[in-house]
Amino acid sequence: HRLQEDGARTKALLLKAVNCYEALILKAEGKVEPDVFCQLAHFHLLLKDYHKALSAYQKYFSLEPDHWKNAAFLYGLGMVYFHYNAFQWAAKAFQEVLYIDPGFSKAKEIHLRLGLIFKVNTDYESSLKHLRLALIHSGPCTLSKATSKFFFVHKKYKAAKEAYESVLQTENLPAHVKATTLQQLGWMHHTVEQFRDKGSKDSYAIQCLQKSIEADPNSGQSWYFLGRNLGKEGLLSSSILLDKCPPPRPPPPPSLPLSKDKLNPPTPSIYLENKRDAFYPPLHQFCTNPANPVTVIRGLAGALKLDLGLFSTKTLVEANPEHLVEVRTQLAQPRDENWDQIGSRKMWRCESSRSHTTILKYAQYQASSFQESLKEESEKKKEMETETCSSDSMMRRRRGPLKHIKFGTNIDLSDEKKWKQQLLELSKLPAFARVVSAGNLLSHVGHTILGMNTVQLYMKVPGSRTPGHQENNNFCSVNINIGPGDCEWFAVPEPYWGVINDFCEKNNINFLMGSWWPNLEDLYECKVPVYRFIQRPGDLVWLNTGTVHWVQAIGWCNNTWNVGPPTAHQYKLAVERYEWNKLQGVKSIVPMIHLSWNMARNIKVSDQKLFEMIKYCLLRTLKQCQIQRELLLAAGKELVWHGRTQNEPAHYCSICEVEVFDLLLVTSESNSKKTYVVQCQDCARRGSPDLDNFVVLEQYRIEELMQVYDQFTLVSD
Repeated sequence: HRLQEDGARTKALLLKAVNCYEALILKAEGKVEPDVFCQLAHFHLLLKDYHKALSAYQKYFSLEPDHWKNAAFLYGLGMVYFHYNAFQWAAKAFQEVLYIDPGFSKAKEIHLRLGLIFKVNTDYESSLKHLRLALIHSGPCTLSKATSKFFFVHKKYKAAKEAYESVLQTENLPAHVKATTLQQLGWMHHTVEQFRDKGSKDSYAIQCLQKSIEADPNSGQSWYFLGRNLGKEGLLSSSILLDKCPPPRPPPPPSLPLSKDKLNPPTPSIYLENKRDAFYPPLHQFCTNPANPVTVIRGLAGALKLDLGLFSTKTLVEANPEHLVEVRTQLAQPRDENWDQIGSRKMWRCESSRSHTTILKYAQYQASSFQESLKEESEKKKEMETETCSSDSMMRRRRGPLKHIKFGTNIDLSDEKKWKQQLLELSKLPAFARVVSAGNLLSHVGHTILGMNTVQLYMKVPGSRTPGHQENNNFCSVNINIGPGDCEWFAVPEPYWGVINDFCEKNNINFLMGSWWPNLEDLYECKVPVYRFIQRPGDLVWLNTGTVHWVQAIGWCNNTWNVGPPTAHQYKLAVERYEWNKLQGVKSIVPMIHLSWNMARNIKVSDQKLFEMIKYCLLRTLKQCQIQRELLLAAGKELVWHGRTQNEPAHYCSICEVEVFDLLLVTSESNSKKTYVVQCQDCARRGSPDLDNFVVLEQYRIEELMQVYDQFTLVSD
């Protein structure tokens, strides 16, 4: 009965608040502060009047340019979208909350909802990840009451402030009560919108948190809040983009739509006649020019006298017959289309299953399918040449059940002992296209990233598909066709990846992690240009930074690896994708912070823009390291020197998979067993606010990092 009375009283107060705000808006005659609409939306949400809440949130969105900084707004908007089952928009709002404020008080609620959203979208890997993140949170959670709990606490801030200050006037107040009260008061001043226009807000918040720490020096939560307050301009955010940038978003399509005759542009192609042509400096400049999304270097193998026989199936079997091969079982499809399993409708989603075999066993499969594939190709060619096959019969054949084929992918050639001859042969390439080169940023990572700074081989049968994607962290890619057959490529310039991302979302496919094959008709309808070309044996395909591409084999076998030219364009897009991955909860294969520090140590930079971006990344991470050090030490955490071993990989949080630089938080058990399972500070504090069960391992002396920063200077050409 009492609960009912409290509920009725709360509802009456909320209705009164709504009436007051609506009257204020009417009196203002259009001159209303954006925050008024945000507060009104929160009250409507509490009253479960979702339609009015959405309207008020949208008004706030249109009036406040910095709406992306307001985590409470994004959370409320996400809750409204979630109510209306607009899961795509709810997920975007929730992800932006976690991006701008990883320590958001209702992160557990967000992870639960994201887990449910991704489950509905059949993205089970992402769903499981978010549900696990929700599970590690130490705080309580009631999904059905999350909205009212959050806004009821945070929007009665005036009364809360008075109550906190009243408590502090109490005589003989216990230290832990005083510390907690000051902690909440300080954090409220830092986060609540009403206090944002007061110049003294931040200094007052810092004073409260510092007094809280004086009352209870062992309160890890107070130290953490103080750190986040000091880092309000991004000092503690792990973002390495500009301070005042909103969360990364896919780019809109270029403003000038292309005419129909520009949608199938000719692919830039260079024909080589000799070794001198391959090492001609303008070739490198042409390939890395952002105006050329993809370049085909024709006849490269012949010009350099590369022995492609070293990569033939026969040679591979003789060299390492038991070497592991990842197999993708796929449906054999027409080259420019993608149909469902029974051939009844076109679709974007690519179906495939994963298994493993050996080079010897795959070679046996390849041999058994070889004659059959050649026979089918011959029959198709005859039908096309004689035009005896009508379009109706072609469609009937296409729409029949599709057969399965096996694609041997991701065959690792990184072992220099096993593949000495093959790797030596590839060293004949010009420096800009080599796996290892001083001018390749990926050579400065300092450890192996399979398939990125090592060679990978594909063993194909006709019809084998590499679905649509951009390379990891938008790095360039080098691909040599070994032969004997051809491959057909499709490529879209980087500025259009946002359009393709939208199509993936419409089809409930994860752009980054899903498997998809674009429908060309969809792309042409949206004025997206598609480069389409055949790669013949001995041809090298250079994919420029961020180019979206997908490939289907007409014949057999390719080599591929990634390259990072030391240009401002490459670095910028790599960092942007690093941040987009973080927003999407996807691990960045290339550790950009670790790489940036190694670049500062190892290379001389004469490009002003590239220098400024690297220097900025160093500054951001140096500040983050220094503030984290001071807060951890002041909270009584000892920094245990750990250092780094040669070729030691960069570290990632074992829970959320963000890169962790310098200060590694590991559980006491993990440290004693020397397994070193690392967590980021946000994930560690979710499970243990005071970091009681954690050891902090230090990998760099702060003096060493400062020296690297100071010595990294712009050099003249």
